[in-house]
Amino acid sequence: MGDKPGWGTDSELELDWGARKARSEPRDAPSTAPEEPAQALAGKGAPGDPRYMSLELRLSLEAVLTSATLRMRQFRETLEILIGWEGKNKYEVCGEDGRGTVYVGETGEGWMSRLARNFWPFYRARLECMTVGGTLAMAVELPWHIFFARAEVTAWDGRPMGDIVQRFRLFGRGFDIVSPTGAVLATVEGPFWKPWTFRILQRGEQVAVIRKKWSGLLQETFSDADNFSLEFQPSCTDGRLRQLVLASALLVDLTYFDNRKNRSLFGTGVDIVD
Repeated sequence: MGDKPGWGTDSELELDWGARKARSEPRDAPSTAPEEPAQALAGKGAPGDPRYMSLELRLSLEAVLTSATLRMRQFRETLEILIGWEGKNKYEVCGEDGRGTVYVGETGEGWMSRLARNFWPFYRARLECMTVGGTLAMAVELPWHIFFARAEVTAWDGRPMGDIVQRFRLFGRGFDIVSPTGAVLATVEGPFWKPWTFRILQRGEQVAVIRKKWSGLLQETFSDADNFSLEFQPSCTDGRLRQLVLASALLVDLTYFDNRKNRSLFGTGVDIVD
């Protein structure tokens, strides 16, 4: 694995989602064969199917779609570290070579959004997964909840790709990854005796693992910024499922490892919600 990027603040990521634009090609770049525009591909195939993504999006998501391991790290703003003021959630997702492939940012600007994020119990969250070039790859909506957390995942063209629904477990923690038609595609299971490990099972077979990593004494003590690894089995080649596993990692973090004040009544998660 390549050199790991050091911990830093959100300013390193330039996560200005409203202003991000795709990078222009250099003038001396070699010409490429024309491809079908993204607008023409919208609505084709199953939602999130890599075969119906634009070439730019497919290449940008190559690590998410094919890599054996992904690393996801969270960034926290200075005010949150110093006084506990909750800012927007921001993440960087890297491939095995340590290069950023997806940036995840919570939407919502202005003081009203900031106040709602800290004090309003019916707050909802929308996380947008962006490529380095500024293209929306996937969105994760987290509606307000009382008992069980839920994430609604939409593909790059806005079509529903699936839901991730928290289920009651007497011992341990778990989610179901559900298709738009209601079929259970896979389950996420967190054993009671392994609080930092979540296994993704499909028809009883483990296809991926989400692990929370030790982030260092300062990070663990003074911030709830988290560091995760996503490990895929060679048999996990379904690009849509891999995207849903990434969305599951986001929900796992926000449910079990975020220090938001709007806790669910059972204390099983946070009402992270925008």
